[in-house]
Amino acid sequence: MSPSHACSRIASALCAVAVLATAGCGAASLAPVSSASAAQWIDAGGVTYHRPHYAATRAMASQIRPALFEVPYLGGPVILAPKVYFDFWGYKKYGDPDKVEPLLTGYAKVMGGSGHNNIETQYYQETGSTKMYIGNAAGQFGGSWFDTAAVPKVPTDPQIAAEALKAVAHFGYDPNGVYFVATPPGHSEADFPAHWCSYHSATVQKKKTVAYVYFPYVPDGGPSCGASIVKPPAGESAVDEGVTIMAGHEIGETITDPTPSTAWDGPGGEIADVCAFNHVANDKFGKKKYTMQEMVSDADDSCVQTYP
Repeated sequence: MSPSHACSRIASALCAVAVLATAGCGAASLAPVSSASAAQWIDAGGVTYHRPHYAATRAMASQIRPALFEVPYLGGPVILAPKVYFDFWGYKKYGDPDKVEPLLTGYAKVMGGSGHNNIETQYYQETGSTKMYIGNAAGQFGGSWFDTAAVPKVPTDPQIAAEALKAVAHFGYDPNGVYFVATPPGHSEADFPAHWCSYHSATVQKKKTVAYVYFPYVPDGGPSCGASIVKPPAGESAVDEGVTIMAGHEIGETITDPTPSTAWDGPGGEIADVCAFNHVANDKFGKKKYTMQEMVSDADDSCVQTYP
Protein backbone atom coordinates (compact mmCIF):
# COMPACT_ATOMS: atom_id res chain seq x y z
CA MET A 1 0.00 0.00 0.00
CA SER A 2 1.49 3.31 -1.04
CA PRO A 3 1.98 6.08 1.53
CA SER A 4 -0.09 8.29 -0.76
CA HIS A 5 -3.30 6.40 0.00
CA ALA A 6 -5.89 8.30 2.02
CA CYS A 7 -5.60 5.64 4.71
CA SER A 8 -1.81 5.56 4.78
CA ARG A 9 0.06 3.44 7.26
CA ILE A 10 1.45 6.58 8.88
CA ALA A 11 -1.98 7.63 10.11
CA SER A 12 -3.66 4.22 10.00
CA ALA A 13 -5.36 4.07 13.38
CA LEU A 14 -6.93 7.50 13.15
CA CYS A 15 -7.79 7.04 9.50
CA ALA A 16 -9.60 3.80 10.25
CA VAL A 17 -12.36 5.75 11.97
CA ALA A 18 -12.16 8.98 10.00
CA VAL A 19 -11.99 7.67 6.43
CA LEU A 20 -13.32 4.11 6.32
CA ALA A 21 -16.65 5.24 7.68
CA THR A 22 -17.34 6.84 4.30
CA ALA A 23 -17.34 3.52 2.41
CA GLY A 24 -20.53 2.16 0.86
CA CYS A 25 -22.31 -1.14 1.46
CA GLY A 26 -21.55 -4.49 -0.14
CA ALA A 27 -23.20 -7.91 -0.19
CA ALA A 28 -22.03 -10.66 2.13
CA SER A 29 -21.00 -13.14 -0.56
CA LEU A 30 -20.06 -10.88 -3.47
CA ALA A 31 -17.46 -8.27 -4.25
CA PRO A 32 -18.83 -4.78 -3.53
CA VAL A 33 -20.95 -3.11 -6.16
CA SER A 34 -21.18 0.54 -5.15
CA SER A 35 -18.49 2.93 -6.37
CA ALA A 36 -17.67 4.07 -2.82
CA SER A 37 -17.28 0.49 -1.62
CA ALA A 38 -15.34 -0.56 -4.72
CA ALA A 39 -12.78 2.16 -4.02
CA GLN A 40 -11.92 0.39 -0.76
CA TRP A 41 -10.89 -2.85 -2.51
CA ILE A 42 -7.30 -3.37 -3.62
CA ASP A 43 -5.84 -5.79 -6.18
CA ALA A 44 -2.23 -6.56 -5.34
CA GLY A 45 0.06 -9.54 -4.98
CA GLY A 46 -2.37 -11.83 -6.76
CA VAL A 47 -5.22 -11.24 -4.29
CA THR A 48 -8.12 -8.84 -3.85
CA TYR A 49 -8.55 -7.49 -0.34
CA HIS A 50 -10.38 -4.71 1.42
CA ARG A 51 -8.55 -1.77 2.90
CA PRO A 52 -7.96 -2.82 6.53
CA HIS A 53 -9.72 -1.37 9.52
CA TYR A 54 -7.06 -0.80 12.17
CA ALA A 55 -7.24 -1.06 15.95
CA ALA A 56 -5.62 1.98 17.50
CA THR A 57 -2.83 1.89 20.06
CA ARG A 58 -3.51 3.10 23.60
CA ALA A 59 -2.05 6.52 22.82
CA MET A 60 -4.08 6.97 19.65
CA ALA A 61 -7.30 5.63 21.16
CA SER A 62 -7.58 8.67 23.41
CA GLN A 63 -7.50 10.89 20.32
CA ILE A 64 -10.54 9.25 18.72
CA ARG A 65 -12.84 9.12 21.75
CA PRO A 66 -16.24 10.32 20.49
CA ALA A 67 -18.69 12.61 22.17
CA LEU A 68 -21.50 10.05 21.86
CA PHE A 69 -21.20 6.30 22.42
CA GLU A 70 -23.25 5.01 19.53
CA VAL A 71 -22.52 3.35 16.21
CA PRO A 72 -24.90 3.77 13.23
CA TYR A 73 -26.04 0.99 10.92
CA LEU A 74 -24.99 1.43 7.29
CA GLY A 75 -27.18 -1.28 5.81
CA GLY A 76 -24.70 -4.08 5.13
CA PRO A 77 -24.49 -7.70 6.35
CA VAL A 78 -23.16 -8.97 9.66
CA ILE A 79 -21.98 -12.43 10.74
CA LEU A 80 -25.00 -14.06 12.35
CA ALA A 81 -23.56 -17.30 13.75
CA PRO A 82 -19.87 -16.52 14.43
CA LYS A 83 -17.17 -19.17 14.20
CA VAL A 84 -13.51 -18.28 14.71
CA TYR A 85 -10.63 -20.12 13.04
CA PHE A 86 -6.96 -19.57 13.89
CA ASP A 87 -4.00 -19.86 11.52
CA PHE A 88 -0.80 -19.72 13.60
CA TRP A 89 1.52 -18.98 10.72
CA GLY A 90 5.15 -19.78 11.52
CA TYR A 91 4.62 -20.39 15.24
CA LYS A 92 6.29 -23.80 15.04
CA LYS A 93 9.29 -22.40 13.17
CA TYR A 94 9.86 -19.11 15.02
CA GLY A 95 8.46 -19.90 18.46
CA ASP A 96 5.78 -18.59 20.80
CA PRO A 97 7.67 -17.45 23.93
CA ASP A 98 4.65 -15.74 25.49
CA LYS A 99 2.27 -18.66 24.83
CA VAL A 100 -0.10 -16.63 22.69
CA GLU A 101 -1.50 -19.71 20.95
CA PRO A 102 -2.88 -21.48 24.05
CA LEU A 103 -4.15 -18.17 25.42
CA LEU A 104 -6.04 -17.34 22.22
CA THR A 105 -7.50 -20.79 21.73
CA GLY A 106 -8.43 -21.11 25.40
CA TYR A 107 -10.29 -17.80 25.24
CA ALA A 108 -12.01 -18.69 21.95
CA LYS A 109 -13.31 -21.94 23.40
CA VAL A 110 -15.24 -20.21 26.20
CA MET A 111 -16.25 -16.86 24.71
CA GLY A 112 -19.44 -18.18 23.10
CA GLY A 113 -22.46 -17.57 25.30
CA SER A 114 -20.60 -15.12 27.55
CA GLY A 115 -22.00 -11.85 28.80
CA HIS A 116 -19.25 -9.97 26.99
CA ASN A 117 -20.02 -11.55 23.62
CA ASN A 118 -23.70 -10.95 24.29
CA ILE A 119 -23.04 -7.27 23.60
CA GLU A 120 -23.01 -8.11 19.88
CA THR A 121 -26.50 -9.66 19.97
CA GLN A 122 -28.15 -6.24 19.79
CA TYR A 123 -26.62 -5.71 16.32
CA TYR A 124 -28.31 -6.99 13.19
CA GLN A 125 -28.54 -6.98 9.44
CA GLU A 126 -31.64 -5.74 7.71
CA THR A 127 -33.28 -7.02 4.53
CA GLY A 128 -36.36 -5.03 3.67
CA SER A 129 -38.29 -4.83 6.93
CA THR A 130 -36.69 -7.96 8.40
CA LYS A 131 -33.97 -7.69 11.02
CA MET A 132 -31.71 -10.66 11.72
CA TYR A 133 -29.69 -10.39 14.94
CA ILE A 134 -26.23 -11.76 15.67
CA GLY A 135 -26.27 -14.91 17.79
CA ASN A 136 -24.09 -15.83 20.76
CA ALA A 137 -24.13 -19.61 20.87
CA ALA A 138 -21.60 -21.68 22.76
CA GLY A 139 -18.89 -23.37 20.72
CA GLN A 140 -17.68 -20.45 18.58
CA PHE A 141 -14.16 -21.93 18.34
CA GLY A 142 -13.83 -23.38 14.85
CA GLY A 143 -10.31 -24.80 15.17
CA SER A 144 -6.63 -23.96 14.95
CA TRP A 145 -3.88 -24.79 12.46
CA PHE A 146 -0.13 -24.35 12.48
CA ASP A 147 1.02 -23.36 9.01
CA THR A 148 4.71 -24.28 8.95
CA ALA A 149 5.54 -22.18 5.87
CA ALA A 150 8.16 -19.44 6.25
CA VAL A 151 6.86 -16.02 7.29
CA PRO A 152 8.36 -12.87 5.74
CA LYS A 153 10.26 -10.72 8.21
CA VAL A 154 7.87 -7.87 7.42
CA PRO A 155 4.73 -9.33 5.80
CA THR A 156 2.51 -7.13 3.65
CA ASP A 157 -1.25 -6.71 3.42
CA PRO A 158 -1.47 -8.89 0.25
CA GLN A 159 0.58 -11.62 1.93
CA ILE A 160 -1.74 -11.60 4.95
CA ALA A 161 -4.79 -11.77 2.68
CA ALA A 162 -3.22 -14.67 0.77
CA GLU A 163 -2.54 -16.46 4.05
CA ALA A 164 -6.17 -15.98 5.06
CA LEU A 165 -7.14 -17.78 1.86
CA LYS A 166 -4.74 -20.59 2.80
CA ALA A 167 -6.60 -20.87 6.09
CA VAL A 168 -9.87 -21.11 4.19
CA ALA A 169 -8.38 -23.88 2.06
CA HIS A 170 -7.35 -25.70 5.23
CA PHE A 171 -10.55 -25.30 7.27
CA GLY A 172 -13.04 -24.98 4.44
CA TYR A 173 -15.13 -21.94 3.58
CA ASP A 174 -17.53 -20.88 6.33
CA PRO A 175 -19.77 -17.90 5.50
CA ASN A 176 -19.93 -17.23 9.26
CA GLY A 177 -16.20 -17.65 9.70
CA VAL A 178 -13.68 -15.18 11.10
CA TYR A 179 -10.23 -16.33 10.03
CA PHE A 180 -7.34 -15.17 12.21
CA VAL A 181 -3.88 -14.93 10.66
CA ALA A 182 -1.47 -14.77 13.61
CA THR A 183 2.20 -14.12 12.88
CA PRO A 184 5.05 -15.02 15.28
CA PRO A 185 7.40 -12.75 17.24
CA GLY A 186 9.60 -10.50 15.16
CA HIS A 187 7.52 -11.06 11.99
CA SER A 188 4.90 -8.33 11.97
CA GLU A 189 3.67 -5.85 9.38
CA ALA A 190 5.20 -2.40 9.21
CA ASP A 191 3.87 0.22 11.63
CA PHE A 192 2.97 -2.35 14.28
CA PRO A 193 3.02 -1.33 17.10
CA ALA A 194 3.87 2.30 16.42
CA HIS A 195 0.50 3.13 14.85
CA TRP A 196 -1.84 0.17 15.38
CA CYS A 197 -2.16 -3.16 17.21
CA SER A 198 -4.18 -5.39 14.85
CA TYR A 199 -6.70 -5.10 12.04
CA HIS A 200 -9.57 -6.82 10.33
CA SER A 201 -10.36 -6.92 6.65
CA ALA A 202 -11.92 -9.07 3.94
CA THR A 203 -10.76 -10.87 0.85
CA VAL A 204 -12.60 -12.69 -1.91
CA GLN A 205 -12.64 -16.36 -2.88
CA LYS A 206 -14.72 -17.22 -5.93
CA LYS A 207 -17.00 -14.22 -5.36
CA LYS A 208 -17.44 -15.16 -1.70
CA THR A 209 -16.28 -12.76 0.96
CA VAL A 210 -13.82 -14.05 3.55
CA ALA A 211 -13.67 -12.03 6.77
CA TYR A 212 -10.26 -12.18 8.41
CA VAL A 213 -8.19 -10.67 11.19
CA TYR A 214 -4.49 -9.90 11.08
CA PHE A 215 -3.08 -10.60 14.51
CA PRO A 216 0.61 -9.67 14.86
CA TYR A 217 2.50 -10.97 17.87
CA VAL A 218 0.73 -8.63 20.27
CA PRO A 219 3.18 -9.04 23.19
CA ASP A 220 5.77 -7.41 20.91
CA GLY A 221 3.59 -4.30 21.13
CA GLY A 222 4.10 -3.95 24.88
CA PRO A 223 2.03 -1.34 26.76
CA SER A 224 1.01 0.33 23.48
CA CYS A 225 -1.16 -2.70 22.75
CA GLY A 226 -2.40 -3.53 26.25
CA ALA A 227 0.42 -5.12 28.23
CA SER A 228 0.39 -4.41 31.98
CA ILE A 229 -2.84 -2.43 31.77
CA VAL A 230 -4.48 -4.03 34.85
CA LYS A 231 -3.58 -6.82 37.25
CA PRO A 232 -3.76 -9.94 35.05
CA PRO A 233 -6.16 -12.78 35.88
CA ALA A 234 -4.96 -16.26 36.80
CA GLY A 235 -3.30 -17.99 33.86
CA GLU A 236 -2.52 -14.74 32.05
CA SER A 237 0.65 -12.69 32.43
CA ALA A 238 0.89 -8.91 32.31
CA VAL A 239 2.73 -9.05 28.99
CA ASP A 240 -0.11 -11.12 27.49
CA GLU A 241 -3.04 -8.92 28.47
CA GLY A 242 -3.14 -7.24 25.09
CA VAL A 243 -3.71 -10.60 23.42
CA THR A 244 -7.23 -11.07 24.75
CA ILE A 245 -8.00 -7.34 24.63
CA MET A 246 -7.17 -7.17 20.92
CA ALA A 247 -8.75 -10.55 20.12
CA GLY A 248 -12.04 -9.47 21.68
CA HIS A 249 -11.76 -6.11 19.91
CA GLU A 250 -11.31 -7.70 16.49
CA ILE A 251 -13.87 -10.46 16.91
CA GLY A 252 -16.53 -7.97 17.99
CA GLU A 253 -15.80 -5.63 15.12
CA THR A 254 -15.49 -8.34 12.48
CA ILE A 255 -18.84 -9.94 13.21
CA THR A 256 -20.64 -6.57 13.33
CA ASP A 257 -18.82 -5.12 10.30
CA PRO A 258 -17.21 -8.00 8.36
CA THR A 259 -16.49 -5.91 5.29
CA PRO A 260 -15.25 -2.73 6.95
CA SER A 261 -17.59 0.23 6.95
CA THR A 262 -20.56 -1.49 5.36
CA ALA A 263 -22.56 -2.52 8.45
CA TRP A 264 -21.95 -1.03 11.94
CA ASP A 265 -19.50 1.84 11.73
CA GLY A 266 -19.53 5.59 12.06
CA PRO A 267 -17.47 8.73 12.68
CA GLY A 268 -16.32 7.34 16.05
CA GLY A 269 -15.42 3.97 14.55
CA GLU A 270 -16.74 0.45 14.97
CA ILE A 271 -18.12 -0.99 18.21
CA ALA A 272 -14.71 -1.64 19.78
CA ASP A 273 -12.98 1.51 18.48
CA VAL A 274 -15.33 3.74 20.40
CA CYS A 275 -14.38 2.03 23.66
CA ALA A 276 -10.75 1.19 22.90
CA PHE A 277 -8.80 0.63 26.15
CA ASN A 278 -11.75 2.09 28.05
CA HIS A 279 -12.18 0.62 31.56
CA VAL A 280 -10.31 -2.58 30.79
CA ALA A 281 -11.18 -5.35 33.25
CA ASN A 282 -10.86 -9.08 33.85
CA ASP A 283 -14.18 -10.47 32.63
CA LYS A 284 -15.65 -13.85 33.53
CA PHE A 285 -16.01 -16.45 30.80
CA GLY A 286 -17.45 -19.47 32.54
CA LYS A 287 -14.90 -20.52 35.17
CA LYS A 288 -12.11 -18.42 33.64
CA LYS A 289 -11.29 -14.73 33.44
CA TYR A 290 -9.69 -12.85 30.56
CA THR A 291 -8.61 -9.23 30.23
CA MET A 292 -11.06 -7.40 27.97
CA GLN A 293 -12.04 -3.91 26.89
CA GLU A 294 -15.56 -2.57 26.84
CA MET A 295 -17.68 -2.50 23.68
CA VAL A 296 -20.39 -0.10 22.56
CA SER A 297 -23.94 -0.90 23.56
CA ASP A 298 -26.22 1.14 21.33
CA ALA A 299 -29.10 0.22 23.61
CA ASP A 300 -27.35 1.87 26.55
CA ASP A 301 -25.55 4.60 24.59
CA SER A 302 -22.43 3.68 26.49
CA CYS A 303 -19.41 1.39 26.69
CA VAL A 304 -20.19 -1.81 28.61
CA GLN A 305 -18.52 -5.07 29.62
CA THR A 306 -21.68 -7.18 29.41
CA TYR A 307 -25.18 -7.03 27.90
CA PRO A 308 -28.00 -6.80 28.75
